[in-house]
Amino acid sequence: MLLTGNKSIRDVIAFPKTQTAACPPTDALGKASDKQLKELHIRVAEPK
Repeated sequence: MLLTGNKSIRDVIAFPKTQTAACPPTDALGKASDKQLKELHIRVAEPK
């Protein structure tokens, strides 16, 4: 049981995830664009 007294986390999460852990409102688990990676100074190195 949650601290709120609810039996399910889905009752208290504003945007519950799908069964695959995706979040449609935020497009979570989607690929980051090259622009987003550049803004965060992240470089993706593909394995050889």
